[in-house]
Amino acid sequence: YILKLPDKSNEGASRGWICHLILELLGEEKHQKNYKLIIDSGSIFACRAIEKLVLYHANKLDVGDEDNLKMMDEMTMSGLHYDFFGEDDKKPDAVISEQYFDIEISKDNISFRMRGFIDKLFLYEDKSYALIRDFKTNKQMFKGKEITDNLQNLMYSMAVRHLFPEIKKTESEFLFLKFDIQKDMFNNPGKGVLKMESV
Repeated sequence: YILKLPDKSNEGASRGWICHLILELLGEEKHQKNYKLIIDSGSIFACRAIEKLVLYHANKLDVGDEDNLKMMDEMTMSGLHYDFFGEDDKKPDAVISEQYFDIEISKDNISFRMRGFIDKLFLYEDKSYALIRDFKTNKQMFKGKEITDNLQNLMYSMAVRHLFPEIKKTESEFLFLKFDIQKDMFNNPGKGVLKMESV
């Protein structure tokens, strides 16, 4: 995960790795033309550069068949359609794809290190607020302790506070791309969006 290498253990992990790669790339400013083309057409395969990249990795990871490619297309498009640039309420001051953190903390006889990547991070300076977004390609949504005591949520919130000390409030949301995540006419997200309580 740290080296950003694909997990070859199963098809789901391979599909998820490719989806994350495309979502990361299309979040970069230099790829806005490709993002617009894909949104307008309704498929990631409308963009030749993205199609070549997906097929290259999919074939390498043995997920280049029609069914797997269709799933990757649907999941990636779902993520791209969900407020991809964090502008639904207000335009953020910064949008960061794959925010890396490597933090060591030693305080009051407690010492630990944590490192990883945050899929999407939106910073709103006037509110001292950060929205943390994580894309999930899991078959199932979180339940039980995965919701009430989610370690990933706590780590990401701590990492953002550490990297951006001016941020006073963080909120995380997990987007389960195999489920309905799109907002309705009243701006309520689908059941595939899990919003965590602010830490």
